[in-house]
Amino acid sequence: MEKVVNILIGIIAFIHILFLIVQIFFWNTEFVQKRIVGNFTPEEISAILAKNQGLYNGFLAAGLIWGSFILQKVPQIEPSSIVIFFLICVAIAGIFGSITLKRPTAFLIQSLPAILALFLLWYPHF
Repeated sequence: MEKVVNILIGIIAFIHILFLIVQIFFWNTEFVQKRIVGNFTPEEISAILAKNQGLYNGFLAAGLIWGSFILQKVPQIEPSSIVIFFLICVAIAGIFGSITLKRPTAFLIQSLPAILALFLLWYPHF
């Protein structure tokens, strides 16, 4: 059963890598625009994409809350890897957002606090 689950996880990860590639590199191609954007107006597709971004940000927050809860309540589990993973995700999202928006706001609001938290988590290990 474990082998089947690992294969399924690999397939799911692969599908999401394809989503990433399409959304980042091929979004403006005619092929993608016809199949995904379809008959939506620019305002409708913008609202849909914003909702998706909001959901992904919610997942990042949930992961950080989960990791923080484990840090406090279950000391025998090594939770820092959970928190570290999600903090790195937030930092990368902020850097990417700043680059794509061409504004430092995303870096200041997302990346900087995440980088500071990572530093404070790792500080005792220096």
